[in-house]
Amino acid sequence: MVPIAWGDFANKASARFRSFSAIAVVVAVVFGAFGAQVIAQTAPELGTTAAIPTNLAGTVAYANPPSGFDPITASDAALAQYGFPARPDSQSAPQAYSLWQKLVSTPQTRITNPDLQPTKTYHHPAMDLSSEGKILANGAASYTASNWSGYAIVANNGTFNVNDAAVYGEYVMPIAQQAFGVCSGSWDYSAQWIGFDGFQSNDVLQAGTEANAYCSDGVRTASYLALYEWFPSGPVAISNLTIKPGNVMGLEVWYTTASPSGHLYMLNYTTQKSVTIGFNPPVGTTLAGNSVEWIVERPSLGSTYTSLTNYVATPFNKTYALSDGTCSIPVRVRSARYIALLCSQEAFRYQSPIYTATLLCGSTMRARPISVLS
Repeated sequence: MVPIAWGDFANKASARFRSFSAIAVVVAVVFGAFGAQVIAQTAPELGTTAAIPTNLAGTVAYANPPSGFDPITASDAALAQYGFPARPDSQSAPQAYSLWQKLVSTPQTRITNPDLQPTKTYHHPAMDLSSEGKILANGAASYTASNWSGYAIVANNGTFNVNDAAVYGEYVMPIAQQAFGVCSGSWDYSAQWIGFDGFQSNDVLQAGTEANAYCSDGVRTASYLALYEWFPSGPVAISNLTIKPGNVMGLEVWYTTASPSGHLYMLNYTTQKSVTIGFNPPVGTTLAGNSVEWIVERPSLGSTYTSLTNYVATPFNKTYALSDGTCSIPVRVRSARYIALLCSQEAFRYQSPIYTATLLCGSTMRARPISVLS
């Protein structure tokens, strides 16, 4: 394999949803009122890493590796030094290794000076969870919630708060639009993300995107953002990582026991621009490590749910999760699709396919479907 010359890269800088009812998830959790905010974070230790302070306290970016650096053959220490996700084991986790290899070796320009801006929206753990009272074909339980759709793998606390626990997802950025025939004079919102926790826990470590739409007097506009979050701190947008509908996004979120403990590596495969960021949890927050998920979320503004963007569908086509470098949970997942709410208020449900995932180090987990009630 030809080494990737990282040092040579230039461093460039509804009405159909209006009465939204519920989204199905898999386990119940009780969570308090809204009101998340950006909470003080402890500054990560720069040490001997190539970490670069950002405009947001407690968060670092990473310098470009030297010319000729090859992440495929680099040592584990060198990968960490330059902000690459840990290498999955190629023998016990070949699917994960193949996707990781694609993520880190695709030619790309790294943004080393990300412009980080807290957003006005908030992404939460699964809210208002309620069991549908039935077991699906592979033994997974189906629940409803007010803000999530997608898939999750649920495990015991501590499963994913080990060093280099990771989750990966690849998806096509949806078009942000309001419901067909609607021009509301306000914004509609949706978030697409991968991450840890939020089922039976009050923290969420996540990264992904938002696709938001506005229309007034027939004039339509849209906003597409890359972002990350460690709830209960609010989302932070990476404003100089440009994203457009139809772009293919690949990203990994991982956890390390050393500071900074939250990490994201995001690559826009279409534009070949990437960013890698390290950040710490809000003060008083720890990773429960009891779930990984691939989610499309209805965000909130303060204590109020937003109207949901008519994004049609956001399939997560390629995914994996790791509880460490050798325990792979390969899962094929697709987020649930939102179905139009008729004027009669009759609810229609779309049920995504169900897949069973096997943890290669011995135990079996199930991909839990999250379907939508609209």
